[in-house]
Amino acid sequence: MATDVAGAFSAPNLTPGSYAVRVEFQGFKTVERRDIALEVGQELRVDLSLDPGQQTQTVTVTGEPPAINTASAELGGTLQNEAINDLPLNGRNFQNLLDLRPGVTKYPGNSGWTQSTNGLRPHDNFFMVDGINSNDPWMAQSMMNAVMAAGDAGTILPIDAIDEFKTQQNPRAEYGWKPGSVVNVGIKSGSNQLHGTAFAFGRTDSWDAREYFAPDVPPLSLQQFGGSLGGPIIRDKLFFFGNFEQQRYSVGNPVDHSVPITAAGVGPASQNLIGACNAARTAGNLTALSAQLAGLNLSCAPQSNYPGLFPVNGGPTTDLNTALPSSNQISSGLGKLDYHLSPKHMLSGMYFISPGDGVFVDNPTLEIAQPWLTNQ
Repeated sequence: MATDVAGAFSAPNLTPGSYAVRVEFQGFKTVERRDIALEVGQELRVDLSLDPGQQTQTVTVTGEPPAINTASAELGGTLQNEAINDLPLNGRNFQNLLDLRPGVTKYPGNSGWTQSTNGLRPHDNFFMVDGINSNDPWMAQSMMNAVMAAGDAGTILPIDAIDEFKTQQNPRAEYGWKPGSVVNVGIKSGSNQLHGTAFAFGRTDSWDAREYFAPDVPPLSLQQFGGSLGGPIIRDKLFFFGNFEQQRYSVGNPVDHSVPITAAGVGPASQNLIGACNAARTAGNLTALSAQLAGLNLSCAPQSNYPGLFPVNGGPTTDLNTALPSSNQISSGLGKLDYHLSPKHMLSGMYFISPGDGVFVDNPTLEIAQPWLTNQ
């Protein structure tokens, strides 16, 4: 390309990678700067000066560009895939790494709905994937790694598929949707060499200690596994990248409850489910629906679903400790194709799917048995 009369040049729409800039003009030595690392969403300034001399002479400049950004007033920074994979990351949710960027904090509780940038509301952040809007229009959260009623996420963008991601604060006008951080996630592409990854992580309650006041160790199970593969379909032209990840977890929620005794003849009649049923029947206050919900008939005899909506409590008191589990399974798949029309033009297409299904204890003090839990 040719510079303008002031010697300025611009090369927009470049994909992240390593570049070289070469400048030449008649009557001056050729200057070349190599190994320029361009990150996702980055505006990089490269200043070069020409010295008089033969055009056949080449001055090669090496070394990293200045660490201070002189091209814009943006704040934030980029996390590369190596750091994303190497850092301990419970649940492998890349959004949990946003707290490492300047100005990003979470409210107490630390869920995905609470990430704040420079004191702004969590809804003021904006998420992009490969430059495309990835926001949920209702809750203003990321569609990938979307938050759920409980647990870490309802969908997963596998970190093995992330090339790098960047948070941008005080972004340029082209990112004018929200006043908070712009989170720009770059997805990996295939190359001329076949590359792949595979992983499996697990956790179980057999390694957990019992809390001093808890009667038992709450149940805990986590399995997360998957892999990725990328490579050429047509060398130097058409490339593919694919990724699959599945997460399964079950986490117990220990809570002390006061519930009726369900063993026949145990404890005072007022605290026993069958005794309370007989008292209501004698007083003429027993309805068919009430008996059915307790797993009884109108004669207060246990049915096949006894104790109905109540947990099993053998007595002798109404005190009962439960550890109902929140369980979830997410299966995520991602496929990407890149076709290089020319050295300056490329077509990319990506397909992402991440169905999830979970049963959650989202009100532990009131949810006393499995039928009360939330299915999402």
